[in-house]
Amino acid sequence: MRLLAMVASGVVLMLVAATQVPSHLRLPVSAVVLDGKVTQPFGCTSLLLEPFDRDCPTHHIHTGIDLAAPLGSPVYSATAGRVIADYDADGAGDYVKVVVDAHTWVLYGHLSAFRVASGDLVAPGQLIGLVGATGLATGPHVHLQVDVDRVPVDPVWFLSSS
Repeated sequence: MRLLAMVASGVVLMLVAATQVPSHLRLPVSAVVLDGKVTQPFGCTSLLLEPFDRDCPTHHIHTGIDLAAPLGSPVYSATAGRVIADYDADGAGDYVKVVVDAHTWVLYGHLSAFRVASGDLVAPGQLIGLVGATGLATGPHVHLQVDVDRVPVDPVWFLSSS
């Protein structure tokens, strides 16, 4: 019952957030890494290296989606916003976070190189980095994560909603 309530509240949160970012200011997941393949979807997972989540039956959650592509492939922003480019040794490695507004940000993790700098303003479709395997990565890919009010939401749904 608790899981059902969590899912229902998450859907409401995503509906509100998606309507806050107009559809002409966001691109679908397929535009982030051209020919990228989803190798790990959003949601509960049995992978122990993922964050603990007591509400998941497997007790771990993948907070974004992983898009596998050859090392050095271009990574494009799905949204407009202000860039934070940094390094996270405990997970995302070299990452670009695009802050969309006071409630929403999009993170692109495990990059091999930056093509933007902290403070830059980016537009949807702008080159922001290159696919890598930095941080806790098992191979070249981009971890794409969308957070709304500090809660991870499914990037596929968020970026494709109209």
